[in-house]
Amino acid sequence: MGQSEQLDLELVEGARRGAGNANDVLIDAGCCWDTKTAKIRARQFEQFRIFWLEEPLSQDNLAGYRELSQASNIPFAAGEGEAGLFAWWDLIDRGRIDIAQVDLARNGFTVARKIADMAEMRGLRVVNHFYSTPVNLAAGLHWLASRKSAFIFEYCIEDNPIRMQLARQEIGAVDGFVTVPEEPGLGIELNEDVINRYRVG
Repeated sequence: MGQSEQLDLELVEGARRGAGNANDVLIDAGCCWDTKTAKIRARQFEQFRIFWLEEPLSQDNLAGYRELSQASNIPFAAGEGEAGLFAWWDLIDRGRIDIAQVDLARNGFTVARKIADMAEMRGLRVVNHFYSTPVNLAAGLHWLASRKSAFIFEYCIEDNPIRMQLARQEIGAVDGFVTVPEEPGLGIELNEDVINRYRVG
């Protein structure tokens, strides 16, 4: 995303064609556009019936997010880089996003619960953000399972030794569903051999 108008449109059209009409298409723009360009892309993408447009603007462009939310019917998701209640307050109230992507590694359980309460009271839905370790995966899963607005779980499948080997248990997706572990704590046990292998300092 963001290299050219033609490529942006080809990527989204290709995603819709590949997914078919019965499946949802979620687009992560990676903070690649300015406000004016993002408004143009949002209008262009509407024909492809995308489920959400994730982080089309830089994370601190709150005025731009507000403009986007007023200019397009596409739901906007953002917040994976936000940390702390006051930063989230600004993103929700000033940015007027539609879907709050909360990263438990940045916020912890207590603040994440308060963020979700604030978002849901304003009619937003919440999702987890996950890209790092199985600790974050397990924490996000437990947290999201407790939220009334939960509707989708971010689950990264990119092959990474820390992500795939750090926990002795695998929290796997089966037929599109992930089961919340029932073991004590987060439901995972860390592999000390892997920790020692990748320890720095």
